Amino acid sequence: MSAPGVVSARRQIDDAFRHRHPDDELYLRRALETGLTGTAPIVEQYERKISERYGINHVLAVSSGSAAVAVALEGIDWEVGDEIIVPPSCPICTVLPIMARGLKPVFCDVRPHNFGLDPEDLARVVSPRTRGIIEVPMWGYPSRADELWSIARALELSLILDLAHCHVTRLNGKWLAEFGDIACFSTHEGKFMSTGEGGFVMTNDATRDARMRAYTRFGNLDGKKVGLNYKLGGLQAAVGIARLDAIDWHLEVRARNRQYLLERINNPLVRELPIVEGGVINGYALLMQVVRGDGRRFVEHLDAHGVPSDVKKYDNQPLYNYPLLADRQRDCRNARELLRSLTTIPLHPQLSTEDLQHIVATVNAYVG
Repeated sequence: MSAPGVVSARRQIDDAFRHRHPDDELYLRRALETGLTGTAPIVEQYERKISERYGINHVLAVSSGSAAVAVALEGIDWEVGDEIIVPPSCPICTVLPIMARGLKPVFCDVRPHNFGLDPEDLARVVSPRTRGIIEVPMWGYPSRADELWSIARALELSLILDLAHCHVTRLNGKWLAEFGDIACFSTHEGKFMSTGEGGFVMTNDATRDARMRAYTRFGNLDGKKVGLNYKLGGLQAAVGIARLDAIDWHLEVRARNRQYLLERINNPLVRELPIVEGGVINGYALLMQVVRGDGRRFVEHLDAHGVPSDVKKYDNQPLYNYPLLADRQRDCRNARELLRSLTTIPLHPQLSTEDLQHIVATVNAYVG
């Protein structure tokens, strides 16, 4: 083990980018001139621009990332009491919409050192009541969604990708969002791309899109279908248009920050979480994994020196540990060990060189 490094006087690193882009006001004025409702022209323009970026035919802007999951469920067939398979390593924000629709979340373990569902455990938890699978890759790191989609199709189950953290994450030269029946995203202020509050859902299936779109508009008010108002407002769509133009800049700066850190971190106790073959991360965060010892000690070490961690902030642990989900208990060892071994490190564009140097010194000073 290397000797501990010297950490400079306490410095507090910002944990998120404060989104503000040059064209925000231009598009906000356009929204004010053309309408602010969820069916205004500015929202249609926003949806069209996302569709063009990803090459996916149907995009539906919604009011939040959790709304995106709720709406995605409307794109698959199910009855109250049916089951949806999810990883216990995902945020509770993914599971609450499942429960709110009267469905039962069934936890499936993840692969070692990855947030993708483990095929062997998946075979154990699939039942006659299973109606869908939700994959939740975290912090911009891709999963083997390509393999999972093949398995889902063989089982005649729909695959939903909750990509709240995975804007423009890639796998095998394609967007990760292309490897599923439906992909949903969050555009909350803390995410890779932000509209303050918001999200969107994507699919290449016109029938699924029509069902989901109707659900966000009170069932099209025809009195035949149940629906709610999950539309995104015009002001949020307006800043979304401006911020789509900044995605490539984000990718470039975040990749440069990641390279700076990885070239200088030399602590043998930690490593970057392995990236799946063919995967390209988006730089939403750098995932560092403790290879020996307790990862929460690493999290506390970083926090004590002003380096924030989502794992610390949200106390990430298997969801079945929470009282609300205690009746869903399954010992998912890989998920438990993964969450216990990790921390996030910021990569956002507002980090200064001094911030990056402080992160390097703090990581290298960790002694377990």
